[in-house]
Amino acid sequence: MVDNIKKNHFIPLLAACFIIFAPGCTDKGDGVTDPELPDTPENVSFEILAEYSFDDLKKMEKNVVGNSLSAFFNIVGNDVKYAGDVQIRAYKVVVETDYPAGSATKINLSGLLIAPPQEEGRKYRQVVAPPYTYVMKQDAPTLRVADGNLDSYLMFWLLEAYRHGFAVMIPDYPGFGDSYGRCYIPYVEKETMVRTTVEYVEAARSVLVKEKYDRKDGFVLSGYSLGAYVSLQLARAFETNASPEDVAVDLLVAGGAPCDLLHEANLIRASENTPQSHLFPLALLGYKKNSYPHLSMADYLKEPYASGAALYLDGQHNDFEDFFPNRTSDLFTEKFLKNEGMDEINGILEANSVKPWKNKCRFVMIHGTEDETVYYRQAKVFSEEQEKYGGSVSFVDVVGTHTSAGVLFFLRLYAELENL
Repeated sequence: MVDNIKKNHFIPLLAACFIIFAPGCTDKGDGVTDPELPDTPENVSFEILAEYSFDDLKKMEKNVVGNSLSAFFNIVGNDVKYAGDVQIRAYKVVVETDYPAGSATKINLSGLLIAPPQEEGRKYRQVVAPPYTYVMKQDAPTLRVADGNLDSYLMFWLLEAYRHGFAVMIPDYPGFGDSYGRCYIPYVEKETMVRTTVEYVEAARSVLVKEKYDRKDGFVLSGYSLGAYVSLQLARAFETNASPEDVAVDLLVAGGAPCDLLHEANLIRASENTPQSHLFPLALLGYKKNSYPHLSMADYLKEPYASGAALYLDGQHNDFEDFFPNRTSDLFTEKFLKNEGMDEINGILEANSVKPWKNKCRFVMIHGTEDETVYYRQAKVFSEEQEKYGGSVSFVDVVGTHTSAGVLFFLRLYAELENL
């Protein structure tokens, strides 16, 4: 359904971005000032995880562009934008929230908040950027920053936050970061992913108020793969629920998006091979460990994969991709592949799919025509249904698989942020 985007796939992307587009300017202008609050809510805490100087950003620039091109492409400019040594900060925000399955148990949901230094009179546009799928414990965004192990996804948003004056919110998904071992990621589970992301966003916004950041009106929502799924569900929730002034969306950019999960499953059923074959087991495991505990993994997966999924997808097994076979008939049960007696799981997949809505925001979808991890066809059909529903989508076909199309997604995202 959704795969992780490796660091080396981003380096040529960012080089291409900065070759084609000139650096942008910092957001200023009319906006909305949040009311002053004396303190963050009792269930919210925060700390500064890392601070980056201009020299740090120049090193980051060289890292993402590459040594051979760094002499020719000046991304962050020649002079600092902000007074003092610190040019960008990464906060860790933690909010206590309900367990994903809805029990009385509480978890601490963590995430990143990236922002340049606060300046009087400046408005900071808020960006929600849920990350791609990751399985390993150490790949949670807050842990990457704390360990100094930045991937190109985080460097992209650090540079964009600096260049445009963005306040960027990147959640650790439930089951990672501070909630690792306390719960399991609800993966492609609509209601829980929306609820926890909204709670994290509200917590991060309370930190921005506490730190006296005035907000520029209108959210940007963007993600690739699982991040696209969460961004789509969040945009739909924002645009179809009450209080549109407070959560208005200006721009939604989704790439490699799993939209219709049942359509996705049917395409898997018809395929000989399943790239990134750990992903459907990850979805099943997330359902079982959260809102659908009665599900039996053995109804859908052959052994040893039905019983071994929980072990290999526990965040501590680097060989998880090698455990699951790529041949579809080797992984899935015959009943699942023939769609016999599958009404329950089919209903769960349909219920957790993205439903069309009449969007108000600018909405761009990018998808690789050769994508057989998150199938191109189900995303294209969703965009057509969105149009029939009265919405408006700019659907962009790009050449490539799920992984290689991610390069072109971030190139288009860069352009959209330049034009915002």
